[in-house]
Amino acid sequence: MSNYLAVGGVSAVLRWLLTDALTSGGPSVILGGSSAGITVTSPDLVPVGADEQPGVNIFMYYASLNPALRNVNLPSRNAYGNAISNPPLALNLHYLVSAYGSKQFDPEILLGWAMKVLHDTPVVPRQTIQDALDALLPGGTHEGSLIDGCLLASQIEHIRITPETLTTEEIYRLWTAFQTSYRPTTSYQVSVVVIQDTNTYASNLPVQTRSVLVLPMQSPVIDSIVPGAVAAGGTFTVLGGNFVGDAASQTLVSIDGAAGIAPATLQSKALRVTLPSTLQAGTRLLRVQRTVTFPTSSKPHAGFSSSPMPFQLLPTITNATPNPVAQSGSVTITVSPSVGSMQQAALYIGDIAIPIDQRPTSAPLSSSTLVFPLANSVPVGTYPLRIEIDGAQSRLTLDTTTGSPTFGEYLPQLQVTP
Repeated sequence: MSNYLAVGGVSAVLRWLLTDALTSGGPSVILGGSSAGITVTSPDLVPVGADEQPGVNIFMYYASLNPALRNVNLPSRNAYGNAISNPPLALNLHYLVSAYGSKQFDPEILLGWAMKVLHDTPVVPRQTIQDALDALLPGGTHEGSLIDGCLLASQIEHIRITPETLTTEEIYRLWTAFQTSYRPTTSYQVSVVVIQDTNTYASNLPVQTRSVLVLPMQSPVIDSIVPGAVAAGGTFTVLGGNFVGDAASQTLVSIDGAAGIAPATLQSKALRVTLPSTLQAGTRLLRVQRTVTFPTSSKPHAGFSSSPMPFQLLPTITNATPNPVAQSGSVTITVSPSVGSMQQAALYIGDIAIPIDQRPTSAPLSSSTLVFPLANSVPVGTYPLRIEIDGAQSRLTLDTTTGSPTFGEYLPQLQVTP
């Protein structure tokens, strides 16, 4: 890995490659045998004109994120904002290489030579990088001492030099932005510079012990629920298979994905469940789950689970007031269990349905009383009364008490008066 000084280090390495090549067949005649003609600066700072000195200028005009490494070690922080890794900043650097000279053919010769040097070094060896950085120190410049500490030679990723093709329009826009005279130019991409912090962070603890438990693949299977409709607090039977694991305490019943509850009775192919009184009416989904306890821990973990099986939890009318009620009035129904504010509710007076809208958001999340306006929609008379919550209707009870005024009639009832 490198630090932020590596961006300047790459420019220093490119300049050193061209400087070193002057001693091995380079155009030393044009440059006078001096490396002073190889610069690393912005094109608008290079002196131009009739007395323009021959030279090659290297300019980093753009830095982009490396797409292959941009997401390494992310996310870098957990939900509490604490650091859990040091993600690297991987950069591709984009360079313009331009040639200068007031004499004929000098710019062309210099540009061709520079391109040949970079072509012969597609991957810069680590020793070459270190030699280039060490060459900055003898001069004793402040910039040289900074760049020498960039750690570019020790980063894992190699430095690669790749020709980059710019269109005529892109080159024109760049030189227009420089606000200087155009000179023969080519472009290169240098990748990849990996900048990474060395800040400390808390990592996950290593695994202390391992626990492996092998079990046969025998998930619980639900064939039917009897009865398929039951009131809150009631009991029903679940029929199927594979309900019992190594211990009866490992078998739980989950309704609508909630935490599992223990069945009232349990057998391998049948179990009985008593419904919680807090469960809301409507169509519900039931699963039979078997937990797993590993030998090294007493805490149960999620294990096998059956497919969901629907059943209906029926509401129960506990009171209706006023009774009798006027045709133009409203009747308040007390229902068990409580009805959620987002549940659909409808009151059946005989065969006449009176739905009500969902309760406003300012209302309580659930309520045991619902108000239904009659609005003269029900003729005068006495009717059996039912309530429907999310498609589940309350049951009517036949009065079989001898001598009762409602003997042979269905209860509960509501009397509607003029």
